[in-house]
Amino acid sequence: MRTLAAALLLAAGAANPPSTEDALVADPATAKFVETTTPNAPKGSQNSLIGVDPNTKGPTAYAKTPAGAGLPAHWHSYAEYTALLSGKGTLTLDGKQHEVSQGAYFVIPAKMVHQFICAKGGDCLLLTRRGGPADYNFVK
Repeated sequence: MRTLAAALLLAAGAANPPSTEDALVADPATAKFVETTTPNAPKGSQNSLIGVDPNTKGPTAYAKTPAGAGLPAHWHSYAEYTALLSGKGTLTLDGKQHEVSQGAYFVIPAKMVHQFICAKGGDCLLLTRRGGPADYNFVK
């Protein structure tokens, strides 16, 4: 299975992404967003790869989620560390719902079923770092 980092790189045309272990400054205002290739992503979802950890191969990226939308429930093989930079929504972790807003930070352990739905009224911007390559295992 192709990883999200590889898909982002192909979509953005980047052959050698920056290392998240080197000096790096990222700004969503100047980020190059592309339509996401994440499976089951709602129309209008976008990503911008910031860099990849050279040791774990875990990507760090911005993600734009359209208002009122999100991915179906799923889990990943590695932990996910996310900050909600703008917007608000509902994060469901292992069946428990959490209302989150701008500035919220969440850690999603490996293999924990989760789902984020951006609230209606405004798009969401998230910053996510992954503990290893991104994979998506959707719950049926």
